[in-house]
Amino acid sequence: MDKNLYILAELDEDTQIILNNYEKIILANGFIGKQTKDIPYHITLGCYSLENEIYLKDLLDNVGKEFNQINISYNGFGLFGLNVLYLNPTMNLKLIEIYNYFKEKSQNKDNDLSAHTTLFIDEPENIIKILPRFVEISNRINGKIKYISLYEFFPKKLLKRIELNG
Repeated sequence: MDKNLYILAELDEDTQIILNNYEKIILANGFIGKQTKDIPYHITLGCYSLENEIYLKDLLDNVGKEFNQINISYNGFGLFGLNVLYLNPTMNLKLIEIYNYFKEKSQNKDNDLSAHTTLFIDEPENIIKILPRFVEISNRINGKIKYISLYEFFPKKLLKRIELNG
Protein backbone atom coordinates (compact mmCIF):
# COMPACT_ATOMS: atom_id res chain seq x y z
CA MET A 1 0.00 0.00 0.00
CA ASP A 2 1.35 3.43 -0.94
CA LYS A 3 2.05 5.92 1.81
CA ASN A 4 -0.04 9.09 1.77
CA LEU A 5 -0.62 12.17 3.89
CA TYR A 6 -4.02 12.88 5.43
CA ILE A 7 -5.49 16.02 6.95
CA LEU A 8 -7.78 15.05 9.84
CA ALA A 9 -10.33 17.20 11.68
CA GLU A 10 -10.10 15.75 15.20
CA LEU A 11 -12.90 15.91 17.73
CA ASP A 12 -12.66 17.37 21.23
CA GLU A 13 -11.83 15.22 24.26
CA ASP A 14 -15.43 14.91 25.54
CA THR A 15 -16.62 13.65 22.16
CA GLN A 16 -13.68 11.24 22.01
CA ILE A 17 -14.88 9.71 25.29
CA ILE A 18 -18.42 9.27 23.93
CA LEU A 19 -17.14 7.62 20.75
CA ASN A 20 -14.83 5.35 22.74
CA ASN A 21 -18.00 3.74 24.13
CA TYR A 22 -18.66 2.36 20.64
CA GLU A 23 -15.19 0.84 20.63
CA LYS A 24 -15.94 -0.80 23.99
CA ILE A 25 -19.09 -2.37 22.50
CA ILE A 26 -17.05 -3.75 19.60
CA LEU A 27 -14.58 -5.39 21.99
CA ALA A 28 -17.27 -6.59 24.42
CA ASN A 29 -18.94 -8.44 21.55
CA GLY A 30 -15.73 -10.23 20.59
CA PHE A 31 -14.85 -8.17 17.53
CA ILE A 32 -11.69 -6.24 16.75
CA GLY A 33 -12.30 -4.86 13.27
CA LYS A 34 -9.92 -3.54 10.63
CA GLN A 35 -10.35 0.17 11.39
CA THR A 36 -7.17 2.11 12.16
CA LYS A 37 -6.53 1.97 15.87
CA ASP A 38 -4.82 4.40 18.22
CA ILE A 39 -5.76 7.58 16.40
CA PRO A 40 -8.35 10.09 17.57
CA TYR A 41 -11.85 9.98 16.12
CA HIS A 42 -11.95 12.40 13.23
CA ILE A 43 -13.32 13.48 9.87
CA THR A 44 -10.83 13.15 7.03
CA LEU A 45 -10.52 16.41 5.10
CA GLY A 46 -8.15 15.24 2.39
CA CYS A 47 -5.54 12.82 1.11
CA TYR A 48 -2.26 14.02 -0.42
CA SER A 49 0.99 12.66 -1.80
CA LEU A 50 4.13 12.66 0.36
CA GLU A 51 5.82 15.50 -1.53
CA ASN A 52 3.22 17.90 -0.04
CA GLU A 53 4.42 17.46 3.56
CA ILE A 54 6.20 20.80 4.04
CA TYR A 55 3.45 22.72 2.28
CA LEU A 56 0.73 21.04 4.36
CA LYS A 57 2.60 21.71 7.62
CA ASP A 58 2.72 25.41 6.70
CA LEU A 59 -0.95 25.30 5.74
CA LEU A 60 -1.80 23.94 9.19
CA ASP A 61 -0.16 26.98 10.78
CA ASN A 62 -2.41 29.23 8.70
CA VAL A 63 -5.60 27.26 9.32
CA GLY A 64 -5.02 27.72 13.05
CA LYS A 65 -5.12 31.48 12.51
CA GLU A 66 -8.12 31.49 10.19
CA PHE A 67 -10.53 29.02 11.82
CA ASN A 68 -12.12 28.62 15.22
CA GLN A 69 -13.33 25.35 16.69
CA ILE A 70 -16.28 23.99 14.73
CA ASN A 71 -19.47 22.74 16.36
CA ILE A 72 -20.49 19.37 15.01
CA SER A 73 -23.35 16.98 15.64
CA TYR A 74 -23.92 13.44 14.50
CA ASN A 75 -27.36 12.49 13.27
CA GLY A 76 -27.12 8.76 12.68
CA PHE A 77 -25.18 5.87 11.22
CA GLY A 78 -24.16 5.12 7.68
CA LEU A 79 -22.58 2.29 5.75
CA PHE A 80 -20.07 2.14 2.93
CA GLY A 81 -21.15 -1.14 1.41
CA LEU A 82 -21.51 -3.53 4.31
CA ASN A 83 -17.87 -3.30 5.38
CA VAL A 84 -17.66 0.17 6.95
CA LEU A 85 -19.96 1.46 9.70
CA TYR A 86 -19.68 5.15 10.48
CA LEU A 87 -21.32 8.05 12.25
CA ASN A 88 -22.81 10.62 9.92
CA PRO A 89 -22.19 14.26 10.88
CA THR A 90 -24.71 16.93 10.08
CA MET A 91 -23.13 19.05 7.38
CA ASN A 92 -22.71 22.67 8.33
CA LEU A 93 -21.21 25.72 6.71
CA LYS A 94 -18.05 25.77 8.87
CA LEU A 95 -17.23 22.12 8.09
CA ILE A 96 -17.66 22.81 4.38
CA GLU A 97 -15.50 25.95 4.66
CA ILE A 98 -12.58 24.15 6.30
CA TYR A 99 -12.81 21.31 3.80
CA ASN A 100 -12.82 23.79 0.91
CA TYR A 101 -9.87 25.63 2.47
CA PHE A 102 -7.70 22.52 2.16
CA LYS A 103 -9.06 21.60 -1.25
CA GLU A 104 -8.43 25.05 -2.71
CA LYS A 105 -5.11 25.81 -1.01
CA SER A 106 -3.60 22.44 -1.86
CA GLN A 107 -4.88 22.45 -5.43
CA ASN A 108 -5.90 18.82 -4.88
CA LYS A 109 -9.13 18.66 -6.84
CA ASP A 110 -9.41 14.89 -6.45
CA ASN A 111 -10.49 15.09 -2.81
CA ASP A 112 -14.21 14.58 -2.37
CA LEU A 113 -15.85 15.23 0.98
CA SER A 114 -17.78 12.28 2.29
CA ALA A 115 -17.85 13.50 5.86
CA HIS A 116 -17.97 10.59 8.27
CA THR A 117 -16.36 9.24 11.42
CA THR A 118 -15.51 5.57 11.05
CA LEU A 119 -16.50 3.31 13.93
CA PHE A 120 -16.02 -0.21 12.61
CA ILE A 121 -14.55 -1.89 9.53
CA ASP A 122 -15.08 -5.62 9.22
CA GLU A 123 -16.83 -8.39 7.31
CA PRO A 124 -20.53 -7.73 6.48
CA GLU A 125 -21.83 -10.37 8.89
CA ASN A 126 -19.99 -8.67 11.78
CA ILE A 127 -21.23 -5.21 10.79
CA ILE A 128 -24.80 -6.54 10.78
CA LYS A 129 -24.31 -8.13 14.22
CA ILE A 130 -22.87 -5.00 15.87
CA LEU A 131 -25.17 -2.37 14.34
CA PRO A 132 -28.18 -3.10 16.60
CA ARG A 133 -25.97 -2.74 19.68
CA PHE A 134 -24.80 0.65 18.47
CA VAL A 135 -28.36 1.78 17.78
CA GLU A 136 -29.38 0.78 21.33
CA ILE A 137 -26.99 3.34 22.87
CA SER A 138 -27.14 6.00 20.20
CA ASN A 139 -28.11 9.50 21.12
CA ARG A 140 -27.49 12.67 19.23
CA ILE A 141 -23.83 13.48 19.74
CA ASN A 142 -22.78 17.13 19.88
CA GLY A 143 -19.14 18.06 19.95
CA LYS A 144 -16.47 20.20 18.38
CA ILE A 145 -13.71 19.87 15.87
CA LYS A 146 -10.87 21.08 18.08
CA TYR A 147 -7.70 20.04 16.24
CA ILE A 148 -6.48 19.72 12.68
CA SER A 149 -3.77 17.13 12.19
CA LEU A 150 -1.45 15.91 9.48
CA TYR A 151 -0.81 12.15 9.50
CA GLU A 152 1.17 9.83 7.31
CA PHE A 153 -0.24 6.33 6.75
CA PHE A 154 0.90 3.40 6.77
CA PRO A 155 2.40 2.92 9.21
CA LYS A 156 0.68 5.66 11.18
CA LYS A 157 2.78 8.71 11.97
CA LEU A 158 1.54 12.02 13.40
CA LEU A 159 3.44 14.79 11.64
CA LYS A 160 1.73 17.87 13.05
CA ARG A 161 -1.33 18.88 15.09
CA ILE A 162 -2.70 22.36 15.68
CA GLU A 163 -5.47 23.44 18.02
CA LEU A 164 -8.17 25.67 16.57
CA ASN A 165 -9.08 28.82 18.49
CA GLY A 166 -11.70 28.26 21.20
